[in-house]
Amino acid sequence: MNPFLSEVLDLRASSDFEKAKTIVTEGVSLRGYNLWILLCGASLSSLGLDTNSNAVIIGAMLISPLMSPILGTGVSVAIHDQTLLLRSLRNLGAAVVISLAASTLYFLLTPLGEITPELQARTFPTLLDVLIALFGGVAGIISISRRETTNAIPGVAIATALMPPLCPAGFGIATLRLNYFFGAFYLFFINAVFISLTTYVISKYLHFPTRRFVDERLEKKYSRWFTWISIVVIAPSIYFLYNVYKKELIKKAIAEFVISPIQKQGNEILKWEINNVDSVQLIKVYHSGRPVSDSLKRAIDSTLFFHHLRGYKFKPMRVNLTKEEVSQLSAEMTTHMFQEMHLEEIKQGKPLEDVDNDTLPMQQVDKEVRVAFPFIDTLFAGSITIANATNSVDTIPIVFYKSRRPLNSTNSKRLYKYLTVRLSKDTVILVKQ
Repeated sequence: MNPFLSEVLDLRASSDFEKAKTIVTEGVSLRGYNLWILLCGASLSSLGLDTNSNAVIIGAMLISPLMSPILGTGVSVAIHDQTLLLRSLRNLGAAVVISLAASTLYFLLTPLGEITPELQARTFPTLLDVLIALFGGVAGIISISRRETTNAIPGVAIATALMPPLCPAGFGIATLRLNYFFGAFYLFFINAVFISLTTYVISKYLHFPTRRFVDERLEKKYSRWFTWISIVVIAPSIYFLYNVYKKELIKKAIAEFVISPIQKQGNEILKWEINNVDSVQLIKVYHSGRPVSDSLKRAIDSTLFFHHLRGYKFKPMRVNLTKEEVSQLSAEMTTHMFQEMHLEEIKQGKPLEDVDNDTLPMQQVDKEVRVAFPFIDTLFAGSITIANATNSVDTIPIVFYKSRRPLNSTNSKRLYKYLTVRLSKDTVILVKQ
């Protein structure tokens, strides 16, 4: 390498192993103020996810002390320090359990508890998350190993976002949604593994001194032991990276071969997902607008087959809302309505009566209301007539509902707004039974 570039890019000259080890060793401890900060970080993150507040989530990232035991794991494997490794793993495990407990308790007690976009976005890893963890780990270990003080750690904490994935896992426990728990915890695990891996690699590159033993046989034994630990850490990392890479390729193919043809019809895509049904991967696409024709469905299935996606089948799921009606709903309401939509699994309840002949089918409204508002158990409707000042008669829909829990003002307003838009009425009388 060119001497000038070698000097400019050199990391070893300004590294300080003793300082790095001291910072990691002190940060690994989970007691006193660190424990309180961890609890506050988990609570703040849960609150931010629950209220869909990005600013609060960023604050939780900054104060969370999860980064230190993860860095400690990578450094301890690199320098063959068994004591530091056990402390790092023990305290990391305790921090994870405490964070899960705090977030679970929060979501059990919160009066909100709805699935927000911020919460849902942290339930599955992407290739971008892997790259963030890799670069974040590199920046973290380089920062703490400098002789001079740097301000990189707060940025690394925000970028890698270790605490936010743990809180959706707590949400999954509190609401018994195992897909949210496993998806969010999987994202956290990937972040932790890749940060540890890059910390290990950079520590080796910086030639951090390994622990020496008086007994050579004991030293060889520990050397073999740490080599196997390194392999155990690296092997799942490669596996996870390969799986995430494959998922990204599949997402790209679905966007090109499935989503794009539906959008070209003028339809609006509300949500899409992949479900495993009897060894077949069903690509469910929830859309509004025109129904997908059988010919287009066959064409999409054929395209998937010829592009090595033979185990995938396209299943259109049309939602009986026009684009105009969707645009009248708030973005948050639309997200709430379709994020858990599995229309073929909806239990049929007592259908609504027809309020007016020119309204949309009320049976469909009944289904959609109980998808958008899962806590609604029973819903039926009628109408009342009221004479107005001009001696004409106004017909006003009256909707009765039963709910498994009291509706707060936010959910009540959402339900009312949805019904007025869906029934094309200025006024709806909403009555709780």
